[in-house]
Amino acid sequence: MSNPHKTVASQLVVLFKLAIPIILGNFAYAVLNITDVLMAGMAGTPDQAGVAVGGSFFYPAMTFVIGMISALHPVISHHCGANTKEHIPQTLAHAIIACLGFALVIMVILLVLALLFLEMDADQRMEEVARYYVVCVAFTVPITAIYNSSRAYCEAMGNTRATLYFGLLAVVLNVPLNYCFIFGKFGLPALGGIGCGVATVISMLLSTVILFLYIRVKPQLWAYFFLKNTQGINRKGVWDYIKLSLPLGVSTSVESSCFALIALLLSPLGPVNVSAHTIPMSLTSFVFNIPLSVGIASAIMIGYALGQGNLQTLRLNIKAIYTSTLICFGLSFLIIFCGRHDLPRLFSTDPEVLALASILMLFAAANLIVDDLQTLQFAILRGFKDSKAILVITVIAFYVVALPLGISLCYGYIELPIFVTLFGEQGLQGPRGFWVALFCGLAVASALSCWRVFHHFRAIKAELKAQAAAAKPTDDSTALQTGPADAATAPVAHS
Repeated sequence: MSNPHKTVASQLVVLFKLAIPIILGNFAYAVLNITDVLMAGMAGTPDQAGVAVGGSFFYPAMTFVIGMISALHPVISHHCGANTKEHIPQTLAHAIIACLGFALVIMVILLVLALLFLEMDADQRMEEVARYYVVCVAFTVPITAIYNSSRAYCEAMGNTRATLYFGLLAVVLNVPLNYCFIFGKFGLPALGGIGCGVATVISMLLSTVILFLYIRVKPQLWAYFFLKNTQGINRKGVWDYIKLSLPLGVSTSVESSCFALIALLLSPLGPVNVSAHTIPMSLTSFVFNIPLSVGIASAIMIGYALGQGNLQTLRLNIKAIYTSTLICFGLSFLIIFCGRHDLPRLFSTDPEVLALASILMLFAAANLIVDDLQTLQFAILRGFKDSKAILVITVIAFYVVALPLGISLCYGYIELPIFVTLFGEQGLQGPRGFWVALFCGLAVASALSCWRVFHHFRAIKAELKAQAAAAKPTDDSTALQTGPADAATAPVAHS
């Protein structure tokens, strides 16, 4: 019999108990990235520009590794739901080996790019800072692979507060270390913008060590950590994780590369258009931490319900996740829409840039509904371990729909009369065209991922019914609930 105490509202509460610490922790990590650029600016404009250029190499590389790690949440939570926790240490070890292997390759690529190919004729100091910033942060990629895999393990085990604690710790460590290495305090060399890279390496290494100590003093975490693995390592386990996680790594890189290409395609239109486009893109990337974090919690809950084989909980979880889409959109929309005039002033004082940015903020606010929807549906698909569909849908949305349509609208190859009426002769030319194209691409992604979610749900429903029929239960209502009724919730968030 299904648990009468479980409702969509109760599952929504569980979802946000898991998600809120992740949201706050991810906001802390977002602030951390901003502080590098801001503090480098205190050493001079060339140093700030060098750190920004170096970050354009580093962050896409990191999104690839983090995308691979995102496959770990439903895998671990599935073991929790199925009560097969004894397999978690080996599974986590396989995941870390797979992610670390790719991280080492990326580290080498970054070092080669920085030392051999990164050349800028514009400013020698900017080139020097960019090169050695990349050299420093390249060494953080494998460290981050171990750190984020361990953090994902904590989240999947229900301890999402670890993300908040260590997000705040990263800021506490990185800001003073930046100050010391940028300006040469306490006998340290004054490295300028390069010091941001050195500080990043040290703070990430310290965070990893402290995270390991945190896990060590938490018996419920230490019992299933990869260091407790007694089952050994096998190639098939590593390869299985690579097959699951690699499409997720590629899909995150596809998405980030699309945004980079849009900025490049706008560059012939002049700095005003590029700057005005960059402002809402930066702000929406910041508020995107809300659905992104809820998506992590969603994948955990879906994986847990699937591990139990509990159709009732799975159905309620999916309904709760769709309900959370409206909450995420409401919060994000309010921030972007209400701040469309004031927030851009944090980035520019140019009246022409601010005027165009405030208009683009309206487009960005409208895009949030389809962006949040596809993000949370992708989270459900991660819970279903359908990473290949996520990759295919991402490629279609961004490279088949958004980019071609954006180029056509931006450069006036396609004109829509209604927008000429709204915006004058320019219509959707310029960055407006790309924002409309992104909406169309994300809408396609939302529709395709919605179809895929319900395809999986119907397949699982049929499978569980077949299992129930084979077992010949005495009551049909128990046939679909193979896990214990009082344990059919996602892992409870705890400290």
